[in-house]
Amino acid sequence: MKIIEPSVELVDDFDAAAIMKKIERAGRVCYKSEGNIKDDSAEKFIRGIIKRGHESVIEHATISFKIICDRGVTHELVRHRIASYCITGDTIIPSYISKKRRSAKKRDIETIYKWSLDSKYHAAFQQLIVRSFDEQTHSVVPNKIRNVFFNGIKDVFEITTESGRNLKCTDGHRFFTDEGWKTLSELKLGDFIYVNGLSSLENEEWLRHNYLTLNKTRKQLAEEIGCSESRLYKAFKKFGITKPLSDRPNRHPGHDLKGMFSDEQRANISKRMLGENNHRYLKNRNDLSASGGYRESHMKFLADACKCEYCGAEGNIEIHHMDKNPINNEEQNIKFLCSKCHHLWHRPYAVGAFKDKIRSIDYVGKEKVYDLEMTAPYQNYVANGIIVHNSQESTRYCDYSTGKFSGELTFIKPCFWQEGDANFKIWLEAMELAERNYLALRAGGARPEEARSILPNSLKTEIFVTMNLREWRHFLKLRTAKAAHPQMREVTLKIYKILVEKLPAIFDDIQP
Repeated sequence: MKIIEPSVELVDDFDAAAIMKKIERAGRVCYKSEGNIKDDSAEKFIRGIIKRGHESVIEHATISFKIICDRGVTHELVRHRIASYCITGDTIIPSYISKKRRSAKKRDIETIYKWSLDSKYHAAFQQLIVRSFDEQTHSVVPNKIRNVFFNGIKDVFEITTESGRNLKCTDGHRFFTDEGWKTLSELKLGDFIYVNGLSSLENEEWLRHNYLTLNKTRKQLAEEIGCSESRLYKAFKKFGITKPLSDRPNRHPGHDLKGMFSDEQRANISKRMLGENNHRYLKNRNDLSASGGYRESHMKFLADACKCEYCGAEGNIEIHHMDKNPINNEEQNIKFLCSKCHHLWHRPYAVGAFKDKIRSIDYVGKEKVYDLEMTAPYQNYVANGIIVHNSQESTRYCDYSTGKFSGELTFIKPCFWQEGDANFKIWLEAMELAERNYLALRAGGARPEEARSILPNSLKTEIFVTMNLREWRHFLKLRTAKAAHPQMREVTLKIYKILVEKLPAIFDDIQP
């Protein structure tokens, strides 16, 4: 077991003078006084606008810190805008609409950010219901935005999936996978990430989990989805979902009987109807209709389709054209998908989620970036149809019993007790017991996400935090105050010391 002090590390190697000049230029544009810019005018101008409360212009600069602290402090930090990742302003944030006959509203994040600043749209902003992802049920759920932030101009990468979904974001952006949340820098071509696109009635996994595992009634599920029980029953019938002791589907007349032609007769008919002998034969391929293209693809490929290329399901396999052109029946344009996967490929904003393969990751340059703070417990949202999350070390996927962590746990020393105090001894015994029990659970076969349930708040956690200068001022005013939590204040004072040394004109009016 290790016991360490909390620490902060300034990640950005920034030029303070350049930041000051940039802020002055932004502010002068607002006041239409660009002609007053001089070599030494930035500090006086910035002190003036801060004194007058015109702090919006200092949002054009951001600073990042890596913070090592205990889990209790990170939970406090997440209440502020933790924006170590960002998305570009044209990213669509779809609304959550439970009624099936209504389409989701598709607003970009830059518009939502402007709403948050404009008193005219304040009520509309507060009433926005957007989409988050429930990691336990793998379903999309409604959630509210707590805040939206502009995080400056950063290097941006574009990730594109095979279904055509794409998102421009920073490399620290996190995506949900079967192995948990991963940053863009940890992903590679061919990996699968979860994306938005499958309605609950079409999501067999979700229906089975809720109806069979969670044992919900049809009435409960119908109310949750927002449909009638008869429509839900049709979905159950489609996927063959039944409760135990009633798992035999109804037999229909002629079930499991051969057709009117033998295999040999069908082969002779096909041979006789090939080429110009077929009344649908076209010499000029450009005259081929969409229905003719689908018919051609079925004759050409469907006999070789044995299972879905994504979920592995067998039976009921359909042909999907990658470029959505049914006339293009080249082999590289064809995918074999089950009816469920085929349906969701064409529904990018339906309520639900499925796995999609990464096709490309490309650097696209520098752009303005934004981010959202969502309401707990779902600290994630759907952006351009892709599920994204906050950036923080997760105890769910950290295995402290492995060599990576030297087979021991690290705890943050509480600042309010001194070594040798009676309370410190009690705390130390509790940490030693937590470590022994955690390692015993892992040795007994418990997964890291299960064993973590006994870990205390004092466990060491790392979090990467980026805020614009305006938000850093707000953060420091709240968290350096004497009434702030002692451990939170301990970390914040370390950050304050660095910022007031680097940018005194912006931070030295804050008195802890």
